[in-house]
Amino acid sequence: MQRTLSIQLSILIAGLMLSWTVAADVAVPYSSSAYAEGVGTKGVVLISANWSRKWKCGRFENAQLKGLSFDKAGSQKEGNDAKADIVLEDSSLFSAPPRFVNYAYIVEAGEYLLSAFSVKAAQSSSNVGYFNAARNDLIKDGKSKAGSFTVSAGEIVYVGHFFLDCAQDPMPWRYYPSDKGDFNQFLSGIKKEFDALDIEKVKFRLFDTTTMGSPFTLQ
Repeated sequence: MQRTLSIQLSILIAGLMLSWTVAADVAVPYSSSAYAEGVGTKGVVLISANWSRKWKCGRFENAQLKGLSFDKAGSQKEGNDAKADIVLEDSSLFSAPPRFVNYAYIVEAGEYLLSAFSVKAAQSSSNVGYFNAARNDLIKDGKSKAGSFTVSAGEIVYVGHFFLDCAQDPMPWRYYPSDKGDFNQFLSGIKKEFDALDIEKVKFRLFDTTTMGSPFTLQ
């Protein structure tokens, strides 16, 4: 009886170990080795974010984008606690410098929905709050109220520069290079940061939204 129980436990533990081994992240930060391994079967998404304070933002003294999260469509994450597939966060210990930070993620092909964001807003140094939206606020019937982007296997897709809009209360906003010259300059910087990427293959396909940006096609 004891031997049978030990064997059963061994099989169960082995099965659990196997399940942990074969599980793979939907999206991983770019590395040249992961890129080489995923060429043809996965895509790459390029995204930029500005974490610096924007002064005189709406009715606030300043505001600051603190985080953006994306879920792959169909992942069926429930509630607000499950970690998103792509998470961008302000990692600066002090005030972030006034510039865009570039990110590259190797991702499974599919559609990615904005599932959370966080904006810090200050009326004074002693009066600070947040505008937050989570998965339960943004995702409904498998679609994001805020927007999404798509990437196919073998593609490298640029989806936008994210910062703040201050027309009313501060909110995330998707910006972009407005002409090919600016876009090529952006890609030159990307090549310096992520040297194995073939920037000639990068497609300009903005985060699709009606609430956080305007439609634009690069001519």
